[in-house]
Amino acid sequence: MNNQAAGIQHIVDRYLRSEASISMIVMELLQRTEDTSALGRILPTLNGEPAKLRALAQHLADNEAGCRTIVGMLRQRLDSPELAGDAEEGIERCRRLFDASVAQSEESSVALYSLGNPELLAAATDEVIGVMDDWGVLAPDRDALELGCGIGRLMAPLSSRLRSVTGTDVSPGMIAAATRRLTGLSNAAVLLTSGKDLASFASASVDLVYSVDTFPYLVLSGQALVERHFEEVRRVLRPRGDFVLFNYAYGRSREEVNGEVLGLAHRAQLQVIRADESPFHVWNGIGWLLRKA
Repeated sequence: MNNQAAGIQHIVDRYLRSEASISMIVMELLQRTEDTSALGRILPTLNGEPAKLRALAQHLADNEAGCRTIVGMLRQRLDSPELAGDAEEGIERCRRLFDASVAQSEESSVALYSLGNPELLAAATDEVIGVMDDWGVLAPDRDALELGCGIGRLMAPLSSRLRSVTGTDVSPGMIAAATRRLTGLSNAAVLLTSGKDLASFASASVDLVYSVDTFPYLVLSGQALVERHFEEVRRVLRPRGDFVLFNYAYGRSREEVNGEVLGLAHRAQLQVIRADESPFHVWNGIGWLLRKA
């Protein structure tokens, strides 16, 4: 087995052990190879349960067009994993990344593991909302704010569960897509922001702030921007308001990431209700629930 096949086998083994969903594994394989044709040739040669390997190959084939689009996005190298020189550079990099990504595939721009498939994205979205419901943060008398709303995929279904929901994003392309998807929902609105703070929102104006896969990009823009957002979240929350954070940083140990989030919560005077939890099956997100006293 050559190095490429060995690397693919290592990823696939996690699927064979039921440690990750089939869509997450296909996404990781695309990130590893950037070649759908090579994947199609290598998968049948791997070791493992034949039925599961066939299912994996079929999932790749069923979403071939979306996978090819993702490969094109990956090859553009828009999503740099390097720490930005300062917050301004980091925010501008995010703006360029998401404007370019949403123009190619709305679904993939907010979740590569959707493989560009609206049905897969809807299933993942339902899962996130189900966790928020289980955590007791949704109620018809609550006003919510989403940091990094993307195409509005969470806002649309949440609008029926909340009194109001407002989404922010630094990408004009994302805001345009979200505006279109939220047409006709009188209690849902989006706002293009600077990404530097939450200055557009009054103190004690919302009951819930939530963030899904947004903070990793803040982290790459520098610690000062992260700390500022934790402070701002506390400011805009009403007493007993909740902050739901799904995914804080990529490529670091869970222990390190959890310690950093707990430190940020302490400095922002937010109570830790839940920490370092993995409540998902479709997605591999890690979550925290923090609360303003």
